[in-house]
Amino acid sequence: MKINIVFLKSEKDFTKKQKQKIRDIVRGGCKDTAKLLGIKEPVINFTIYPFNKNYVGGFAQAKDFINISIPRKGFSEDYLRSTVYHEMHHVKRGYVGYAEKISLLESLFVEGSATVFALEQVPEYVPKWSKYSKKMLDKWLPDVEKEKHKTGYSHDEWFFGAKGKPFQLGYKLGVYFVRRIQKNYPDIKQEALVNKSAKDLLKMADL
Repeated sequence: MKINIVFLKSEKDFTKKQKQKIRDIVRGGCKDTAKLLGIKEPVINFTIYPFNKNYVGGFAQAKDFINISIPRKGFSEDYLRSTVYHEMHHVKRGYVGYAEKISLLESLFVEGSATVFALEQVPEYVPKWSKYSKKMLDKWLPDVEKEKHKTGYSHDEWFFGAKGKPFQLGYKLGVYFVRRIQKNYPDIKQEALVNKSAKDLLKMADL
């Protein structure tokens, strides 16, 4: 697999030392995920953009293209490493671009699986969107049941807090579903789940 890493030009760029560290983390995570999940893409392209936010943003735009935005003022290496694993998981599953005609349930499982996979590879970084409470589950699981097969659901509502839903709700629910699978199948690995359909995952979660 060939890995291309391109730093997009910006008014204030990363230092040479930062760029080398970013290259090492991205390349290492990419190679490791490809080995773990059996990714066969001949080329994976990464674009790296420095921005003024306080988080690392990742987006798998195609099966061979991932964009990562990184705070120019400094960043957590574990956070960046986790992001690479998360987005590479999406590449393996084919959850790239804006994933048209995909059900809410499929999106929940995909994001939950990618989050748990990243947690297993980088346990030092525990994202806020991996945590859920019983109160949250009791409130929102009935709504999932109503919309789980809907392909026209609002991604902004379920994942980014639009129209009164909690921010990152979909990620948290997805992690909960994956944790249920792990409870029912304690020896199962994420590598074994990555190719399963939402229907199979739902059955395994016993929901």
